Amino acid sequence: MKIDGKVLAEKVFGELRNELTNLPQLTLAIVTLGPEDAWEHYVKQKIKLAKELGVSTELINIKDPAEDKLIKVIEELNNNPKITGIIVQRPLTKHIKKDKVIYAVSPKKDIDGFIKNSLFKPPVWLAVKDILKEIYNLQFTIYREPQFTEWLKSQKIAVLGKGETAGQPVIDGLKELGVQPLIVDSKTENSTDIIKKSDIIISAVGRSDLFFADELKEGVVVIGIGLHREEGKLKPDFDEEEVSIAAKYYSPTPGGVGPLNLAYLFANLITAAKIEN
Repeated sequence: MKIDGKVLAEKVFGELRNELTNLPQLTLAIVTLGPEDAWEHYVKQKIKLAKELGVSTELINIKDPAEDKLIKVIEELNNNPKITGIIVQRPLTKHIKKDKVIYAVSPKKDIDGFIKNSLFKPPVWLAVKDILKEIYNLQFTIYREPQFTEWLKSQKIAVLGKGETAGQPVIDGLKELGVQPLIVDSKTENSTDIIKKSDIIISAVGRSDLFFADELKEGVVVIGIGLHREEGKLKPDFDEEEVSIAAKYYSPTPGGVGPLNLAYLFANLITAAKIEN
């Protein structure tokens, strides 16, 4: 059964629209680096949704990325009272120190939740958690947080990939709930065995050769996050048609985690506005 992230996201957006009616004008600053083909797809979605919600956006592109210039731009946005939240769009160029950039953003405006002990939860984790909640509800009818957490603890959960923008936030979010996921990365020697035995697979690797549908456990749950480019087109981590047959529940890419990720990004923006006020 496919879990439609767009449907779940619309519920979140409905709540956000109600909250926005009681708030002053919000402005989201998006800092991008280098040529458009590196970030255009992701930024377009954010700007489109911001417009639909009545949120202003300020797009700053640094065409020739230099660390000192990037830090200066972030500091200016931190000090601008009109800016509610700041995103430094990934990917960052290799010569830029990621931690230096992450911690340059004001904790009050870090709506991506990248800062350690941030005021905000990473939207990608909130999106994955929402999908897991939906799957729990479909099986047990009534959602209760303690029982949901115990259910997660009873499952063998594999997170494929531990990148800073997807895999790692999901790993950290699960651990906060007391759930210890199995982590599969490029150095994992027994990755095939782990995947075959997993009840829940959360794939954030950005490649399509790590697992195949005929290797999955019967009744498995598969949640897709990762995307990669093939012949100029964005592709998911798995073949949706094949996985739809093998899995009891699955979330597609695109249309699964992505819409919810954006919804929770704007939820964090609203929280940032409340903190500021």
